[in-house]
Amino acid sequence: MSHTWTAIDFETANHDRGSACAVGLVRVRDGAVVDRFTTLIRPPRQVDFFSRHNIAVHGITAADVADAPGWTEAHARIVEFADGDPLVAHNAAFDIGVLRQACAHTGLSHPAWEYACTLALSRRTWADLPDHKLPTVCAHIGHRVLHHHRADADAEAAASIMIAAMTRYGTSSLADLARAARLDLRRMEAAGALPVQEALPVGAGTAAPPPASAARAAGGPSAPARAATASGPVAGEDRFSRWQRVAQTPLPEPSPDADPAGPLYGRTVCVSGDLASMDKPEVWRRVAEAGGRPAKNVTRKTDVLVLGGHDGTGKTSKHRQAETYRERGQRIDLVTEDELLALLGMTTAGP
Repeated sequence: MSHTWTAIDFETANHDRGSACAVGLVRVRDGAVVDRFTTLIRPPRQVDFFSRHNIAVHGITAADVADAPGWTEAHARIVEFADGDPLVAHNAAFDIGVLRQACAHTGLSHPAWEYACTLALSRRTWADLPDHKLPTVCAHIGHRVLHHHRADADAEAAASIMIAAMTRYGTSSLADLARAARLDLRRMEAAGALPVQEALPVGAGTAAPPPASAARAAGGPSAPARAATASGPVAGEDRFSRWQRVAQTPLPEPSPDADPAGPLYGRTVCVSGDLASMDKPEVWRRVAEAGGRPAKNVTRKTDVLVLGGHDGTGKTSKHRQAETYRERGQRIDLVTEDELLALLGMTTAGP
């Protein structure tokens, strides 16, 4: 019965979606919080390094999780706590992706779960907000987030957003709210135990790779989207090797779970230059998760060109090509990195 549900929030150690290092859980029954749980987590060994960027976001280090439960124990506690009821999260597909990928890294089975996304819900319920990041929505509904990017605080915030939306629509269950807001409940199908999934090498032990984004985007990675995930930054990689890796990385397909109301849904997005917050395969994955179509080149199908930094002077060839198409009447939005993060419903510090 969807009168009872659990809000969930994960923090991750690095760019890999399965590198869970903390979880917060808040159980809600009939519109009231009835239980809470939070713990640090030792990430699966294949992805147990902590990137500088992620540490800057949430403050959790390898030393902090040295004595924490591993994923097998943490996952069992999550399953027990949720007790088969639906999950709720802000950018729910990120957190569902953590569950799925961490289980893949450790060969664990996982149950089926229905889940609802408060980011997608917020876009429909409070459409006039300047953005729908977690602090923005919480400020609007009067919930104060004291420790953003702490798993327990963000799970509590997601629960508060869902409760506020139920009050606004006059509903008491997730199913009724989904109908009122015209927002489908999503479902992660159960998966049996599988061979342990190895991550690509990113350096030994807990050595941090080049900074990678800990930011979240709406939508969870489909199988094609996960192909781009595996091509994250590699320690010791020179510029030419990075260019080759990026050139050979397959583009992910748009996620079927993406929010059709999202600003990048159905749009073709290309990146010119380099971004500070994430590399191009990460951008492509996040665009695909948001329902957009990532592209490597500017064409007549391009809708958005992201202008990153570059070593040369003047405009890049992609930038010049986009301006040529614009002069011919094609609509191509030229956006900065910060504007892209806003379109994805996030900042470099997350939603």
